[in-house]
Amino acid sequence: MSYKIVMIGAGSFFTDAITAELCRTPEAFAGTTFTLVDVDPQSLDLSQARNRAIVEKSGADIQIEATTERRKALEGCDYVICSFDRARVPTWITDNEIPESFGVEQFMGENGGPGGQAHALRNITVFMGICADMRELCPDAWIMNFTNPMSFVMTYLNRYSGIKALGFCHQVHGSLGVVSEMLGFEPGELQAITAGINHMNWLIDVRHRGSGESCMDEVMEQIRQSKWWKKVYPSVPEQVFTLDMLNTFGLYPVGYDNHICEYLPFFYDRSTWEAKGYTARLTELQKEMQEKKRWAGGGTDEELAVEQTKARSEFYNVPFPKDGNHPWYRESPTAVMEAFATNKTLFLDAIIIPNHGAVDNLPYDAILDIPGVVVNGEVRGVHVGPLPTFAMELCRRQITIHELLVEACVEGDRTKLVQSMALDPYVRSLDQARKITDAFLKHYKDDLPQF
Repeated sequence: MSYKIVMIGAGSFFTDAITAELCRTPEAFAGTTFTLVDVDPQSLDLSQARNRAIVEKSGADIQIEATTERRKALEGCDYVICSFDRARVPTWITDNEIPESFGVEQFMGENGGPGGQAHALRNITVFMGICADMRELCPDAWIMNFTNPMSFVMTYLNRYSGIKALGFCHQVHGSLGVVSEMLGFEPGELQAITAGINHMNWLIDVRHRGSGESCMDEVMEQIRQSKWWKKVYPSVPEQVFTLDMLNTFGLYPVGYDNHICEYLPFFYDRSTWEAKGYTARLTELQKEMQEKKRWAGGGTDEELAVEQTKARSEFYNVPFPKDGNHPWYRESPTAVMEAFATNKTLFLDAIIIPNHGAVDNLPYDAILDIPGVVVNGEVRGVHVGPLPTFAMELCRRQITIHELLVEACVEGDRTKLVQSMALDPYVRSLDQARKITDAFLKHYKDDLPQF
């Protein structure tokens, strides 16, 4: 069956992954048009060249098109895949520097903390325009979202957009593959059930592939004994804090230190980061601003193509995953599209959707990262039961922040934004909340016209 699929933010390497997946099942997507959309013509041209090469090499019957005109691309489309961020490195730096100027230090500042809230404001505002266009031009299409901060964005899409939406993140699936490899197994050997909010999931159960018996205790003991959780190694996901959480609370947080710490103010104090082997994201971003052509002052097509090639080489030249092209690490939107078309049941070990009873002690309509099943044209969460009290409370606080910030963004309400900022665990006073809010609104006034 042929589709019209649109990729917004086509400069992202997620685009290449989606094209590769379309080509792997040519019988399901024969005749499909994949339209790439990006506001940066240079990034768009490079992406179009890369993705046409992927299609040509595969021989699949897929047409790659490209345009900077979003409305033109959206007209009559079936699926809209989103993975965008405007001026990501400069804005990420600002998202860290403004709270720091008022005494709030963030290790990451992408999905949680005050920086995560600023990030959400900007991207939700972009989604408002996308969804307005979709309601007019393709009201029956699905949004399949990769854009961060995922939980904030999906809260908006499910509550206010009027468009069907699913959130995709490789964090749970990918990290389970990496954890398997770290423990000496193949990706997919350990199959798990997790639940929580995006980038802060909790391991409910784990079993060896093909086994009906839990191996939770066995795997937790292997993790406690493994060298990969004892210290920070170059080019290996940090999990020292993850182990500390396991030993303190008795529950394993799925993912890596740099994501879970965004929601947990009891992450290590800044004075100990370097001694423990951590490098704050702000330091890495400032270095990237100076060194990479894209951020340090443009660059020719040839220079940017070389940077992209190098970045992909560095991504794959790491201890884990040993093979980034292993089938386990593939992205899943195209599998969901195929399941919708054929009505074949598909299990997803992680999908970002409304709770609807999957986790007993979190709000019914909260946006969670949970296992799901594609059946009868929709994705339904799998019931996993209640989270332990401490894990429930950590998630519940973030859910409240997600919902309050989205209300503030949609309504252009500074008061509600101050409230969501004050609820953030990293913010210690109302004075800090007000000052950080006003500084963000002033700096990003052109990006946030609703305020």
